[in-house]
Amino acid sequence: MADGKGMATTGSPDLGALESALRREQKKVSLVQEVSRALSTVGDLDALLRLIMEKVTVLMEADRSTLFLVTDDGRQLWSKVIQGGEVVEIRLDVGEGIAGWVAQTREIVNIPEAYADQRFQPAVDVKSGYRTRSILSVPMVGALGGLVGVLQVLNKAGGPFTTADEELLGALASQGAIAIENARLY
Repeated sequence: MADGKGMATTGSPDLGALESALRREQKKVSLVQEVSRALSTVGDLDALLRLIMEKVTVLMEADRSTLFLVTDDGRQLWSKVIQGGEVVEIRLDVGEGIAGWVAQTREIVNIPEAYADQRFQPAVDVKSGYRTRSILSVPMVGALGGLVGVLQVLNKAGGPFTTADEELLGALASQGAIAIENARLY
Protein backbone atom coordinates (compact mmCIF):
# COMPACT_ATOMS: atom_id res chain seq x y z
CA MET A 1 0.00 0.00 0.00
CA ALA A 2 1.04 3.61 -0.53
CA ASP A 3 0.01 6.82 1.13
CA GLY A 4 -0.92 9.99 -0.79
CA LYS A 5 2.74 10.95 -1.23
CA GLY A 6 3.64 7.71 -3.04
CA MET A 7 5.53 6.26 -0.07
CA ALA A 8 5.05 2.75 1.23
CA THR A 9 3.18 2.53 4.49
CA THR A 10 4.39 -0.94 5.38
CA GLY A 11 7.19 0.50 7.55
CA SER A 12 10.75 1.66 7.04
CA PRO A 13 13.76 -0.59 6.69
CA ASP A 14 15.87 -1.26 9.74
CA LEU A 15 18.67 1.35 9.56
CA GLY A 16 21.04 -0.82 11.59
CA ALA A 17 20.59 -3.74 9.19
CA LEU A 18 21.22 -1.48 6.20
CA GLU A 19 24.38 -0.07 7.78
CA SER A 20 25.59 -3.58 8.55
CA ALA A 21 24.93 -4.73 4.96
CA LEU A 22 26.75 -1.66 3.62
CA ARG A 23 29.78 -2.38 5.82
CA ARG A 24 29.86 -5.99 4.55
CA GLU A 25 29.70 -4.83 0.94
CA GLN A 26 32.45 -2.24 1.53
CA LYS A 27 34.61 -4.98 3.05
CA LYS A 28 34.00 -7.17 -0.01
CA VAL A 29 34.95 -4.39 -2.41
CA SER A 30 38.12 -3.72 -0.42
CA LEU A 31 39.07 -7.41 -0.41
CA VAL A 32 38.38 -7.77 -4.14
CA GLN A 33 40.65 -4.79 -4.82
CA GLU A 34 43.32 -6.31 -2.58
CA VAL A 35 43.07 -9.64 -4.40
CA SER A 36 43.30 -7.91 -7.79
CA ARG A 37 46.43 -6.00 -6.80
CA ALA A 38 48.07 -9.09 -5.33
CA LEU A 39 47.23 -11.30 -8.31
CA SER A 40 48.89 -8.87 -10.65
CA THR A 41 52.15 -8.83 -8.66
CA VAL A 42 52.72 -12.38 -7.41
CA GLY A 43 54.81 -14.45 -9.83
CA ASP A 44 55.55 -17.55 -7.73
CA LEU A 45 52.81 -20.12 -8.40
CA ASP A 46 52.78 -21.65 -4.89
CA ALA A 47 52.62 -18.21 -3.26
CA LEU A 48 49.89 -17.20 -5.69
CA LEU A 49 47.80 -20.28 -4.89
CA ARG A 50 48.13 -19.66 -1.13
CA LEU A 51 47.14 -16.02 -1.59
CA ILE A 52 44.09 -16.88 -3.70
CA MET A 53 42.86 -19.42 -1.17
CA GLU A 54 43.43 -17.17 1.84
CA LYS A 55 41.58 -14.22 0.34
CA VAL A 56 38.77 -16.25 -1.22
CA THR A 57 38.02 -17.98 2.08
CA VAL A 58 37.68 -14.64 3.88
CA LEU A 59 35.80 -12.90 1.08
CA MET A 60 33.28 -15.71 0.64
CA GLU A 61 32.77 -16.06 4.43
CA ALA A 62 33.61 -19.73 3.98
CA ASP A 63 35.01 -22.22 6.41
CA ARG A 64 37.41 -23.72 3.84
CA SER A 65 38.36 -23.38 0.22
CA THR A 66 40.22 -25.51 -2.27
CA LEU A 67 41.77 -24.63 -5.60
CA PHE A 68 42.11 -27.61 -7.92
CA LEU A 69 44.41 -27.29 -10.94
CA VAL A 70 43.95 -29.31 -14.11
CA THR A 71 46.84 -31.65 -14.94
CA ASP A 72 48.72 -31.08 -18.19
CA ASP A 73 46.91 -33.96 -19.86
CA GLY A 74 43.51 -32.53 -18.79
CA ARG A 75 42.33 -35.79 -17.21
CA GLN A 76 42.75 -35.00 -13.51
CA LEU A 77 42.48 -32.25 -10.94
CA TRP A 78 45.00 -31.87 -8.14
CA SER A 79 45.31 -29.71 -5.08
CA LYS A 80 47.65 -29.44 -2.13
CA VAL A 81 45.87 -28.95 1.19
CA ILE A 82 47.10 -28.70 4.74
CA GLN A 83 45.67 -31.39 7.03
CA GLY A 84 46.92 -31.80 10.58
CA GLY A 85 49.98 -29.66 9.93
CA GLU A 86 51.18 -31.58 6.87
CA VAL A 87 50.68 -30.93 3.16
CA VAL A 88 48.52 -33.58 1.48
CA GLU A 89 47.87 -33.79 -2.25
CA ILE A 90 44.33 -34.54 -3.42
CA ARG A 91 43.79 -35.95 -6.91
CA LEU A 92 40.43 -36.38 -8.65
CA ASP A 93 39.56 -37.57 -12.12
CA VAL A 94 37.67 -35.06 -14.22
CA GLY A 95 34.03 -36.01 -13.66
CA GLU A 96 34.66 -37.33 -10.12
CA GLY A 97 33.01 -35.57 -7.17
CA ILE A 98 31.72 -32.01 -7.24
CA ALA A 99 34.97 -30.40 -8.43
CA GLY A 100 35.41 -33.06 -11.10
CA TRP A 101 31.86 -32.53 -12.32
CA VAL A 102 32.47 -28.76 -12.53
CA ALA A 103 35.68 -29.40 -14.50
CA GLN A 104 33.80 -31.68 -16.89
CA THR A 105 30.76 -29.45 -17.45
CA ARG A 106 32.27 -26.01 -16.73
CA GLU A 107 29.07 -25.19 -14.86
CA ILE A 108 28.76 -23.53 -11.46
CA VAL A 109 27.51 -25.83 -8.70
CA ASN A 110 25.85 -24.35 -5.61
CA ILE A 111 24.72 -27.01 -3.16
CA PRO A 112 22.99 -25.94 0.08
CA GLU A 113 23.23 -29.46 1.61
CA ALA A 114 26.18 -31.54 0.41
CA TYR A 115 24.89 -34.90 1.65
CA ALA A 116 21.70 -34.50 -0.39
CA ASP A 117 23.65 -34.34 -3.68
CA GLN A 118 24.66 -37.65 -5.28
CA ARG A 119 27.85 -36.12 -6.76
CA PHE A 120 29.22 -35.40 -3.28
CA GLN A 121 31.78 -37.88 -1.95
CA PRO A 122 31.43 -38.13 1.85
CA ALA A 123 34.55 -40.34 2.13
CA VAL A 124 36.70 -37.20 2.34
CA ASP A 125 34.66 -35.99 5.34
CA VAL A 126 34.90 -39.40 6.99
CA LYS A 127 38.67 -39.50 6.50
CA SER A 128 39.30 -35.94 7.74
CA GLY A 129 36.62 -35.69 10.43
CA TYR A 130 35.29 -32.56 8.75
CA ARG A 131 31.56 -32.03 8.07
CA THR A 132 30.74 -30.42 4.73
CA ARG A 133 27.40 -28.65 4.66
CA SER A 134 27.24 -26.20 1.76
CA ILE A 135 29.43 -26.15 -1.37
CA LEU A 136 29.99 -23.55 -4.06
CA SER A 137 32.25 -24.67 -6.89
CA VAL A 138 33.13 -22.74 -10.06
CA PRO A 139 35.30 -23.42 -13.12
CA MET A 140 38.49 -21.38 -13.60
CA VAL A 141 38.66 -20.54 -17.30
CA GLY A 142 41.77 -18.85 -18.67
CA ALA A 143 42.19 -16.00 -21.12
CA LEU A 144 41.99 -18.27 -24.19
CA GLY A 145 39.05 -20.31 -22.89
CA GLY A 146 41.02 -23.27 -21.56
CA LEU A 147 40.16 -24.80 -18.20
CA VAL A 148 42.83 -23.92 -15.62
CA GLY A 149 41.11 -25.44 -12.60
CA VAL A 150 38.18 -25.39 -10.21
CA LEU A 151 37.71 -23.08 -7.23
CA GLN A 152 35.57 -24.49 -4.41
CA VAL A 153 34.42 -23.04 -1.09
CA LEU A 154 32.73 -24.91 1.75
CA ASN A 155 30.35 -24.05 4.58
CA LYS A 156 29.43 -20.38 4.31
CA ALA A 157 28.91 -18.75 7.68
CA GLY A 158 25.23 -18.13 8.32
CA GLY A 159 23.76 -20.47 5.72
CA PRO A 160 24.03 -21.55 2.09
CA PHE A 161 25.84 -19.63 -0.64
CA THR A 162 23.76 -17.12 -2.64
CA THR A 163 23.51 -16.11 -6.29
CA ALA A 164 25.59 -13.04 -5.42
CA ASP A 165 28.24 -15.41 -4.00
CA GLU A 166 28.22 -17.35 -7.28
CA GLU A 167 28.85 -14.15 -9.24
CA LEU A 168 31.62 -13.02 -6.89
CA LEU A 169 33.41 -16.39 -6.84
CA GLY A 170 33.07 -16.64 -10.63
CA ALA A 171 34.76 -13.24 -11.02
CA LEU A 172 37.53 -14.22 -8.59
CA ALA A 173 38.01 -17.53 -10.42
CA SER A 174 38.45 -15.68 -13.73
CA GLN A 175 41.03 -13.33 -12.23
CA GLY A 176 42.79 -16.23 -10.55
CA ALA A 177 42.89 -18.31 -13.75
CA ILE A 178 44.58 -15.54 -15.70
CA ALA A 179 47.07 -14.91 -12.85
CA ILE A 180 47.90 -18.63 -12.73
CA GLU A 181 48.43 -18.72 -16.49
CA ASN A 182 50.72 -15.70 -16.23
CA ALA A 183 52.69 -17.23 -13.33
CA ARG A 184 53.16 -20.42 -15.35
CA LEU A 185 54.53 -18.42 -18.28
CA TYR A 186 57.21 -16.88 -16.09
